[in-house]
Amino acid sequence: MTHPASFQIHTPSSRRHAVQWYSLIRAVWIGGLAVYIFHLNANDSLHYYLAPTMQRLLLCSPIPLLFIAVVMAWHALIGHGQVHCDCEHPPPSGWFRSSMTYSLIMFPLLLGFLLPDQALGSSMASQKGMSLSYTPPEIRRKEPAPEDTVKLDIQDLAQIQTTVVSGSASKVQVQFIPPDEYSREFAELAEKLYAESIIKVYPEIFSETLGTIDMFQRQFAGKEISLTGFVYRDQSMNHESHFALGRFLVMCCPADAAPFGVMIHIPDADTFPTDSWVQIDGSIGSAQVNGKDTIEIRATKIIPVSEPSTPYIYTNADSVMAYDKLKGKREG
Repeated sequence: MTHPASFQIHTPSSRRHAVQWYSLIRAVWIGGLAVYIFHLNANDSLHYYLAPTMQRLLLCSPIPLLFIAVVMAWHALIGHGQVHCDCEHPPPSGWFRSSMTYSLIMFPLLLGFLLPDQALGSSMASQKGMSLSYTPPEIRRKEPAPEDTVKLDIQDLAQIQTTVVSGSASKVQVQFIPPDEYSREFAELAEKLYAESIIKVYPEIFSETLGTIDMFQRQFAGKEISLTGFVYRDQSMNHESHFALGRFLVMCCPADAAPFGVMIHIPDADTFPTDSWVQIDGSIGSAQVNGKDTIEIRATKIIPVSEPSTPYIYTNADSVMAYDKLKGKREG
C-alpha cells in the first residue's frame, strides 16, 4: 500500500504560479529577440547575417514580436494566470528540466549580444573551398542571343605609340560572343568593361565582373584592373609569389556563403597577412589551377585597406544596368 505522503499534490494556485513564470520567461525571450534585431540594425550589422533582400523582411518582425512579448508579460504579471488546458502543450515539468529547456533557448540569444559581429574569413573559406572560377548561381536573362555578334571598336592600347607616330588611327575589333543565350548579359557587360582603361571591380557586381572576365579571358588579357578583397592562402599555393583575393558570395545568409576569388601574382606575396584586406592594382593574365585555365591578376600595386562596411558580395539581377548606375555615380 502506497503511503499518501508519496503523492505530489499540485494545487491550482501553484500551477497558476508556474504558468505565470513560464509566460514571463517566454515574454523576456521574445522581447529580447526583438531588441537584438533592433540592436543589429542600429549598429549596421545585419549584413553579417542576412542578404539585403532578407534584411527587409526581418525588419518587419520586431514590432509584432514586441507586441507578443507585451501580451505575454501582461498575462504573467497582471492576468489571472489560467491553468493550461488540454488543447495546448503544457510547460516542462520540474524546475531542472524547465531550466535546461529555457537555457538552451536563451543561450544563442545571449551569445548574440556578447560576441562581436564579424565577417567570415579564411578559416571558413578553407572549409568550404575557395572557388577561382565563376559559375552563375541562377539563370539570368532569358532573351535569346542576337543573330549578330556583340562587337566593340576601340583603339588597341598596345599600339597607341605606333598610332601617334604614324598619325593613323589603328583600330582592332574585339568580339564578345556569348557561349549560350543565357550569357548574353555577360557579353554586354564585357563590352562596357573593355572600353575602360582601368576596369574597376565594384563590390555590387563583383562576381558578375570577374565572371565576365573569366568567360572572355583571351579578350581581357593585359587589361588593367583594380579590385578589393581579403587575402586567402592554402597549402597548394606558392606563398612567396601567390595568394587569392577573396570575397564571400551570399545568396541568403552566411550558411550558404560561398568563397569566391581570383589568383594574385606578386613577388613578395608572403608579406601580406592572411585575412588582411587589400586593394589590388594590376593587369589581367591567366594561369592554370587544377588543370583548368583561370584568370590571374599580376599585381603592380597592393594597398592595405580597412575591411569594408559590407564585406560580403551578392548577386545582381541585372549587372549591366547596375554597372551603368555605378559608373554614373562615380563620374557624377
